Amino acid sequence: MSKNISRLQWVVGGLCLMVAVLVAFIVLLLMRQPVAVTNFEQCKEAGGAILESYPEQCLIDGATFINSTQQLPGNTDEFIGMAEKDALHKAEQSNTPARVVERDGEALSVTMDFTYWRHNFYIRDGVVYKVEVEGLSTNN
Repeated sequence: MSKNISRLQWVVGGLCLMVAVLVAFIVLLLMRQPVAVTNFEQCKEAGGAILESYPEQCLIDGATFINSTQQLPGNTDEFIGMAEKDALHKAEQSNTPARVVERDGEALSVTMDFTYWRHNFYIRDGVVYKVEVEGLSTNN
C-alpha cells in the first residue's frame, strides 16, 4: 500500500508542478507590456504584415506604417522641360514606368490599368510640361 501512496504522491506532485508552471507562464504573458508601434521598423519587428507595395507598408493592429527609407523612383521635376524622346529614354534607363498621355492639348489613347509610380507625361511643343505619378497625389 505504501508503494501506491508513493506513486500517488508523485503523480499529484507532478500535476501540481505542471499547473504551477502553466500559471506562471500565463501570468508572465499577461504582465508583458504591449510594444508601442510608431513606425515601419517597429511594426516589422513586432511581426506586422508587410504589404506588397512601393514604398513598403506594414500593417499591425489596424494601423499602417510606410517604409520611409524607400523613395519614389525618379523625381517628377527632373522631367519637366525635357524633350519627349529624352524624357521617355531617361525613364526607361531608370526603370521608371512612363508614357505620354497628352500631346499639345490632345488626350492620347491609353490603357486604363493602374501602375504604381508610372509617370504620365504631358507634352506641349515637344517638351514635357507636366508629370503625374500614379499612386501619388500631386499639385502640378
